[in-house]
Amino acid sequence: MSRTMTSPYWGVVEAIVRKRGRTLREYPFFEGLWRALDEGRGLIFLKAPTGAGKTEACLSPFLYDLTSGERRWHSMIYVLPTRSLVHNMFKRFCKALRACREDFYEPKHVVIDYDYGGFLPFKPFIEGDITVTTYDTLMYTFYGFRSYGHHLFLSIGKVAGSLVVLDEAQLLQDNNWYALSLLPYHIANLLVAGATVLVMSATLPRILIEETEHSVRICKVPPSYEVIEADPKKHDISRGELTVSLRDGSLTSSLSDVVERCEKPVLLIFNTVERAVNAYKWLKEEGHSNVVLLHSRLIRRVRKERETLFEEVQDPDGPEGERRGGPQDQDLLVVATQVVEAGIDFDFRTVATEICPIDSLIQRLGRCARRSGTKGLALVFKDEEQAEGVYPRDVIERTSEVLDEWQLAESVRNVGVATELVDKVYAKDVVERLRFEVSSYLQGALSFIKTFFPDQVYVEKSVLRKVALNLVKLGMELRCLLLPQELYQEVLACCEGGAKGKASIDRPLRECLELLTEHTLSLSVPMIGPRERMEIPSLKHRIGDKEYYLLLSLRTKEIRTEEELEVAEDASSRQERFATLEITMVDDLSKLLSRDVELVHPLIINPYYYEELDGYHLGLVKPYGKGQ
Repeated sequence: MSRTMTSPYWGVVEAIVRKRGRTLREYPFFEGLWRALDEGRGLIFLKAPTGAGKTEACLSPFLYDLTSGERRWHSMIYVLPTRSLVHNMFKRFCKALRACREDFYEPKHVVIDYDYGGFLPFKPFIEGDITVTTYDTLMYTFYGFRSYGHHLFLSIGKVAGSLVVLDEAQLLQDNNWYALSLLPYHIANLLVAGATVLVMSATLPRILIEETEHSVRICKVPPSYEVIEADPKKHDISRGELTVSLRDGSLTSSLSDVVERCEKPVLLIFNTVERAVNAYKWLKEEGHSNVVLLHSRLIRRVRKERETLFEEVQDPDGPEGERRGGPQDQDLLVVATQVVEAGIDFDFRTVATEICPIDSLIQRLGRCARRSGTKGLALVFKDEEQAEGVYPRDVIERTSEVLDEWQLAESVRNVGVATELVDKVYAKDVVERLRFEVSSYLQGALSFIKTFFPDQVYVEKSVLRKVALNLVKLGMELRCLLLPQELYQEVLACCEGGAKGKASIDRPLRECLELLTEHTLSLSVPMIGPRERMEIPSLKHRIGDKEYYLLLSLRTKEIRTEEELEVAEDASSRQERFATLEITMVDDLSKLLSRDVELVHPLIINPYYYEELDGYHLGLVKPYGKGQ
């Protein structure tokens, strides 16, 4: 289609969407955002539906500046809630950069990087012209908990003058409104440091905007802010026609009816990994062959392979049924958990989901009928027991009260309707009740964040490390590593003969790096008190007559001896670098966690707990219970 709007940024957007196999859609909110950036707004909230191009809207001004030789911002820091989203966005940005080079022969010498606090021996520390990172990595780096040796404040210098995009902010929501209570003050500090901050979501609650406005107002340098909202009256968001049906009972008990009667491809969303895995097993037993399982406790290599199935598979404005790669969807069944609430760009004809908080529910429904001209059906199963132990009772009860089929269907294309629903659930009284249980933790974190620039920006690194704060969320993400069976048995044998709780194994560096990048997963664990003891059976290993947690670290080394040389695969690898996998045996996990704000090295998974079915990875299904 020919461009009807005048901004020069449209040329960049068109190059990007064409590279992705899409057709340009000129949404007026793009120009609203660009005007606010061009006018020098320090803080911008962008509210637009899923699939409406928010990423291209914020990326195009930065890339346009690079193609034209200008540089309003030193860099662009793109922030996401999860590591898997970071990896997907990094690849998306690389394609966008190639599109600009093909169309404009610029920009040259641009570095795109990603940093999510992984296991590699080198750390990018949010460096690069464009950096994709996570909320926790950005904040721990910004405040000096992660740094270049003694250079605590290089990160603040990197943020100063940068465009910081806080995307998918709604996914930070937790059971106690903890992360979203701290986010306004993090935003204030980013602004004080000299950043331009853009907060993007399809479901931004009004209370978050109001509290951010309050936190910014009490800063020494309060910038102007603006809320940009996609207006469905001005331009219809390019989506299909969605019908929502509210159902009594549970998704599990209705599984047979859903998969037999509903149009494929079908997305089935459960609130727990265990129920998702049980559904996958049942479908396979019933003879369904084209079934994909996706959740957060799969090792990275497997999860990445399965998510790749849904990349660039459709042209939303192309001919009916046109596909470019991806799974054959005539009988496709995808069984998933909350991980599909963002980052899965695929047009499902049917979505069936367990009840969940209203903001998550809208995101889930947004996976259906994404393609213009299609029709989709979303089934919401209202059994509140399926949310027990996963989401706050208050939030689920409020969500049940506001469920309305027409409004839910409209919410995926109309942010006004989405906001109305979200604000009914996350009213001030509900948010205050959620916060009450963690008020002491909030006060501790806020006492650091609020006084960071006046009082604590020059704190010694040794003192800073002792401040055990939960700066983004309560609890920790334990990084876990699944070793191949042969290597795992070798590790156990070395540990039995190890001295003082230490053991080590030499391996080619590239093999070690593959392990640490492709065989890892994250396990969320709750906050524990100073006298509490945490036990995670899936991370314990029998060595001799005792059980230990095994912490693995990597130390690089060069080939130095003939014995080391013999380990190499062939004569051509004589220059190959080797590394040492160092294993530390720990009998008390609680003490280990209490010493570290962010546990850097991974814990080895007991493979007995990592389940497979006929070679298909089911993942770490029951980390606290019995394995297979």
